[in-house]
Amino acid sequence: MSLFYPLLGAAFAIAGADKAQGNQGYEGMFRQLGWSRQGMQTVAAAEMTGGAMLLCRSTRRLGAGILTVASASVLASEVRAGQGRLAGPRGLLLLASLAALFSHR
Repeated sequence: MSLFYPLLGAAFAIAGADKAQGNQGYEGMFRQLGWSRQGMQTVAAAEMTGGAMLLCRSTRRLGAGILTVASASVLASEVRAGQGRLAGPRGLLLLASLAALFSHR
């Protein structure tokens, strides 16, 4: 389990960096969910910051909190939009960030 949170953090940070670069696929997805480009950039910043914070044990819970809020926000939009194919993976990411949030390690 010692590598789980750093790997999860790296995955979130990479996904956030991809969004921050303005990947057209992400822009289209967020637009369909009713999000602005600025909203997508905010999620990107949260994913990069929270992901980086998961790498260190001392900042893990704060990073997990940031990722939990960001993931829950996007998941709520996906559910409202009836995007089950997006909501499933996002739900798993939310559960993983919650596990990091409530981890005692």
